[in-house]
Amino acid sequence: MSSYVRDWTRNCMSDDRINILYFSSFGTLKGGGQKSLYHLVARLDKKKFHPVVLLPAEEDLAQKLRELNIDVVIQTLPSVISFNLLPGFNAFFSLLRLIKKHRIDLIHTDGPRNTFYAGIAAKLKRIPLVWHVRASNRDRFDSILTLFPAKIILVANSLRSRFSGIERDDRFITIYNGVNPAEFVKVSSSDQIKESLGIEESSLLITVFARIEPLKGQKYLIEACGSILSGLQKFHIFFAGEITDKEYQRECLDLAESLNIKERIVFEGFRTDISNILNRTDIVVMPSLFEAFPRAVIEGMAAGKAVIATDVGGTAEAVEEGITGFVVPPEDPAALAEKILLLAGDRETRRKMGESGRLRAEKLFSIEENLRKTEWVYHELLGR
Repeated sequence: MSSYVRDWTRNCMSDDRINILYFSSFGTLKGGGQKSLYHLVARLDKKKFHPVVLLPAEEDLAQKLRELNIDVVIQTLPSVISFNLLPGFNAFFSLLRLIKKHRIDLIHTDGPRNTFYAGIAAKLKRIPLVWHVRASNRDRFDSILTLFPAKIILVANSLRSRFSGIERDDRFITIYNGVNPAEFVKVSSSDQIKESLGIEESSLLITVFARIEPLKGQKYLIEACGSILSGLQKFHIFFAGEITDKEYQRECLDLAESLNIKERIVFEGFRTDISNILNRTDIVVMPSLFEAFPRAVIEGMAAGKAVIATDVGGTAEAVEEGITGFVVPPEDPAALAEKILLLAGDRETRRKMGESGRLRAEKLFSIEENLRKTEWVYHELLGR
């Protein structure tokens, strides 16, 4: 019997539930990782698990969790690299008190900083830590951070290359992000989307769900659409996402103006009515230069839409080439333009791809499958 199992057995004799401390790197639901965390803790079997969620700020995620009667703790973790060590020590000892207060059996982190602090605490308390890796880029502290987790959850198989220095595959498990297909059932209010934006009903609507910043590659989609004006007269591009880089937005608008398609571009900012927008969308495009496993792609598939996405991170694991959509090279407007023209002129292909995507999302990327595999990890580590 492992030390984790022995300690867990001793700690939970008066309560059969597993107490899990979750960490989130952000306090807002605007990010895909936070949406995934919310869906996970919301659907945990509360007869078996008691979640406590530590957030860095009092924002919308805290409010949504409290509405579900989930314990929320607000605590900012200071930078690991700092000349002032006192805040770091204070944060660490605060974590130790939190673990004791809630009789935490297992810790689930999602970022380098919280994995560092929680990892040391977990080692001292002799409880297992699960690190949920949602980014494909290497962190300079990866060699240290990988000393802490008993299990590392990857959101895509492609992220395994980030940890090429670790030979033991049994320390890793891939659990894809999950979506709830029921959220994307068409409702009557979705019919008003084009009307509210002043878009003709017959106009092809291309939608991108992503923050407005260079790494999301919006300008390459604009360039692609500018090159196909002669073959596609009626279309609009709907950019739904927080505008985090106004200078980049201006660059995109200037490019659109130079290509005579500025009036076809809509920067709508962050939207919460994703299902309504998707229901009126014709093609979902993700032109990113960098991703891990984008929720926008599997949400588009769950809504029954054909998807065109760049071959970054685990995108090719989500999109079945030629069946549910197309995967194209990043920073390649010509490749994007070719696939957009192909789908724009063939409604039946869009329908078939959308249906195949919906079935694939239900089978591989449902929140139920995500939950089942995650709970299995918890039981495996604690021996029950």
